[in-house]
Amino acid sequence: MKHGSPRATLTTAATFSLLDAALARARDLDVLVHVAVMDSAADLVGFVSCDGAPRIAATTARHKAFTAVNTGMPTREWARYLESIPASELRIIDKIDGYIGADGGFPIVEDGLLLGGIGVSGADQERDAACALAALDALGLTPTR
Repeated sequence: MKHGSPRATLTTAATFSLLDAALARARDLDVLVHVAVMDSAADLVGFVSCDGAPRIAATTARHKAFTAVNTGMPTREWARYLESIPASELRIIDKIDGYIGADGGFPIVEDGLLLGGIGVSGADQERDAACALAALDALGLTPTR
């Protein structure tokens, strides 16, 4: 019987690639965003803000990355899940800090292993998600959606 399981996390190079690609997409869309990248333990390993991005969105970007790592699902799917559960369960989840149900956060998965998560915030949710998806695409990874 095995007593351990393989774990993975993002490399420094991958983290920089994610940040760069998300910012490039934000420039293309002419939006000001914050980009947060967390490793597989939900520790912040990369963060960047566009000059003039709304300050409140910095926390939201981190929460999107955190939610994606800890749920293993895109934050858009997490929002759908929250809509489907009984109010008594929702009250329990609402007491846990850091989770958010808004599009723009994705788990980063390679070969079935969770490497981390990315969260983007500052524009509308559709364009936040577009920036995060561009980052995943830069690594050649297909998001779950």
